[in-house]
Amino acid sequence: MLKAIIVEDESASRETLENYIKKYCPEVKVLASVESVNKGLEAIKRNAPDIVFLDVEMPYGNAFDLLEQVEEINFATVFVTAYSNYAIKALNISASYYILKPIDIDVLLSKIIETANS
Repeated sequence: MLKAIIVEDESASRETLENYIKKYCPEVKVLASVESVNKGLEAIKRNAPDIVFLDVEMPYGNAFDLLEQVEEINFATVFVTAYSNYAIKALNISASYYILKPIDIDVLLSKIIETANS
């Protein structure tokens, strides 16, 4: 069972991603679904996830700010965003995957399967 955290400021996007995971990825348990960098950092520290789904742009910080504050990134990082222009920066900080919104379920499933097998 993979433990996951979702960090996404838009509630509709957060709920959609969580529902996709629950419906199509029974091997993944969402431990926390939060709306900010600060809450995301708390959730990571508290839950030791295997995979973190991150929106890039959020109020009062972004995904890169969050990752800079994590002492050791020992989880897969999946950027889920509407902005393609952050892909290079994400890859340069060892992002596991970069998924553009709207989320393609087949892409989401393939990335989760790859994470489970790594």
